[in-house]
Amino acid sequence: MKHELVWTWAAEADLQRFFAEAEDVREGKGMELLTQVETASALLVQFPRMPPNWRFPVRRLMIRRRQLALFYVPESRGIVIIGVADPRRDPEAWWDELRSRMS
Repeated sequence: MKHELVWTWAAEADLQRFFAEAEDVREGKGMELLTQVETASALLVQFPRMPPNWRFPVRRLMIRRRQLALFYVPESRGIVIIGVADPRRDPEAWWDELRSRMS
């Protein structure tokens, strides 16, 4: 069963920041990033429970070939992307931020 993908404004802002940073490195790298996110998102809508729980109820989908992850919550309205981050980020600080985004 295919699920709807819902991006929160905060997650979109995260992705825009990573896009801008990638474009600053080299023109076209931002588009490569978006293509990788689209590919991962397509997999996610088909198999939303495939990636492991990160911290309940949040799951984390790693983006291949990038130090980047999509953090999301499967809900009845669809798969809600609540954040995009470097997985090496301080997990406690990131968890606090994600919890505030979910409230």
